[in-house]
Amino acid sequence: MSSASIGDEHGPLVSMLLRLEPAEPGWLTPSCGPQLQAAFLQLVRQVDPELSAWLHQPNQRRPYTLSLLWGFRQLSVKELQIATSHLQPVPVRPGERYWLRLTLLDERLVQAILRACLQQARQLSLTVEQTPLLVTRMLAAPDPTHEGPSWVAVTSFEELAREQEAQEHYAFEFASPTAFSRGQRSWGKLLTLFPEPAAVFESLARSWDLFTPARLRLVAAGLTPQEIADWCADHLIVSQYELRTQYLPSSRFGQTGFLGRITYEVKGPRGAAQARWLTSLARLALFSGVGYKTAMGMGQARCLNGFSSAELPPASDSAASATLVAHEQAEEKDAVAYHPDLP
Repeated sequence: MSSASIGDEHGPLVSMLLRLEPAEPGWLTPSCGPQLQAAFLQLVRQVDPELSAWLHQPNQRRPYTLSLLWGFRQLSVKELQIATSHLQPVPVRPGERYWLRLTLLDERLVQAILRACLQQARQLSLTVEQTPLLVTRMLAAPDPTHEGPSWVAVTSFEELAREQEAQEHYAFEFASPTAFSRGQRSWGKLLTLFPEPAAVFESLARSWDLFTPARLRLVAAGLTPQEIADWCADHLIVSQYELRTQYLPSSRFGQTGFLGRITYEVKGPRGAAQARWLTSLARLALFSGVGYKTAMGMGQARCLNGFSSAELPPASDSAASATLVAHEQAEEKDAVAYHPDLP
């Protein structure tokens, strides 16, 4: 399967939540990003082995992102901090609920997930660290009765690409540890831990050109991701931020990243060719993530002012922390939080 064949099928961009419940008693590690990725790829392999094999190939940007697993309400904040920082497995039982956020940027991958849902119906599950987790709810449509940005959405590259003037400000939220890879050095991989505007928009521009149809790519407008980055370096400033670093341990890799909120102010001419791409790229962050290891829980991000309420019906948001709320239409509501205060 060629890399081109992935990018040749363009459909909806999907950001969804999966509600997971243990099918039997077991153990889960809060920072189990690689294990979640393995479980997701196993699900894809069941319905499209060729696609799964391509997705397994190293050193490529994946057309999906995965969050870390959220829930663990049986633990206090301190207990969860310890379990996370020390890679301690946590006992889980049937009846407990956990959440996983999944985004899809390729039509073939969207169809594979839909096919898995249809084929397995009520038996759809992910096996994470040898613990089977039943998928008991899938949310892909935000609750229209609540104000604020949502982590759940469906759109398309065509919708994101609608030409519009740059905004005066862009406010971003980074809800899981985020970092930018600057390549290998003699001593190891160089990673940067601050969201300079050039780094953020270059990451988004590279994802855009990798996954969008050819006619919508930057090159069709005579631009490159590097030119977007250079313009941002000269014409965007950081006007405010509330950020901190957090170490994300793992059995396969450990990485420090930043998370929190930051606002950029556009100082350059908002009618410039590069500036006209800022809103489209900012809106892509919800689906593509930002930076390094986005398929293993890192780089969960969104632009807080990139969508109008008509385009993304909102979900509630906590002023104290980055929260993700999945609103049930049935008898209860499940609040799911990206915990920015955990190590």
